[in-house]
Amino acid sequence: MRESEVARPVTAADVARVAGVSQSTVSLVLNGKWQGRVREETALRVRVASDSLGYRVNQAARTLRLGGTGTVLLVVPTLENPVFAAVHAGAARAGAEHGLGVVVFPLGSEDDRGPFPVPKQSIDGVLACSMPAADVAGLSTGLPLVVLDDTPHGPAPTVAMDVGDGMAQALAHLVALGHRRILHARATRPTWTFCRRAEVLEETLLGHPEVEKMDVPVTFSPLEVRDRVTRALTGVFAPTAVVCDDDNIATGVCHAARALGLTVGQDLSVVGFNDLPVASLLAPALTTVRLPVTDLGFRGVEMFMAVAAGENPAPVVLPTELVVRESTAPPRPTA
Repeated sequence: MRESEVARPVTAADVARVAGVSQSTVSLVLNGKWQGRVREETALRVRVASDSLGYRVNQAARTLRLGGTGTVLLVVPTLENPVFAAVHAGAARAGAEHGLGVVVFPLGSEDDRGPFPVPKQSIDGVLACSMPAADVAGLSTGLPLVVLDDTPHGPAPTVAMDVGDGMAQALAHLVALGHRRILHARATRPTWTFCRRAEVLEETLLGHPEVEKMDVPVTFSPLEVRDRVTRALTGVFAPTAVVCDDDNIATGVCHAARALGLTVGQDLSVVGFNDLPVASLLAPALTTVRLPVTDLGFRGVEMFMAVAAGENPAPVVLPTELVVRESTAPPRPTA
């Protein structure tokens, strides 16, 4: 038999052509991931075409194409913030449903000596959390990439949280209570999520000219926050409420208030962000903006699977919710 007479193997492109669908649809159906994405009659048509052509999924080629690890890298700025543990929990749950492992990787090492080396060939793709796509370019080149907690208008597929609406809810709550001097304990990290909170705070205040605002840039260390906010609380501005970019920051504000003999929820109202477990354990319990960080991780993996299958999913923006507890109340009447 001449070489030209050797039958070539049937490919997914052949199945797609016979079934009248895209190759990504063929991949979803034949890998059992079509439910909720492909109509049942279309899935049946793909299976019929596959059987009639005698097509079998080439596992060796699939392994080569995806990197062969069944692992996606969740890149986070740090491992010190428990928010990222919740993001990983959601991502790992979704990954388990797809046979995909999710490994957490801090972009910078905790000793500030730079990033850890990660061999690109050991992963199938990247989830970048709370950082733009450009920050993980060295890790994600040639691999599927999904960005979490960043602008939904960027170049990469993104799952974001409506942090702007969360800040608007927090400010509306304080204004409704009667607060007119509000301090913003603003995170110094220059990421979209914190810039968006500050931006919405400024925009919302345009509708409340009677409200004065003061910014205090802070880190995520409660002790450092305590020291910086103490100076602000004893200055001439004398805020009656503090809105914080993070619950860890709010913890530092509460420490500062207690050190000055102020009672949180009476002399000073405090609002946090994230609704970490510590928020409900503080005394008084912390009013905070609840962010759906576990769902963020889950939806991120779901979007990753779509991207890996050749789809171009639209951005997803998850809602946020203000949880009102005892740390906020009307300001004390002035003498």
